[in-house]
Amino acid sequence: MTSDALPSFFKKGGQVEYRPINTPKGWQWELWAISPDGHEEIVTSSKTGGPRIFKTADALLSFHIRNNPGAKGLFIPIPDDSGQESSNGS
Repeated sequence: MTSDALPSFFKKGGQVEYRPINTPKGWQWELWAISPDGHEEIVTSSKTGGPRIFKTADALLSFHIRNNPGAKGLFIPIPDDSGQESSNGS
């Protein structure tokens, strides 16, 4: 799934999750696509071909608002205390 395919993905009932990952530069968030049937896959950038990653919560929020103009809010998961990547986005 590429980031430019998200608008049609949303129209088909798909959702996204932002999952925290620990990097040498600190916590960042990967973008994951969740299909209505429960299939999960990482979203890749249509520009770079790499995983779509947000380095700040501000960037994540801006992306979400652009892609979900009617959204009333957004849950941004924080890393758990173990310092490991969140496995379920919560």
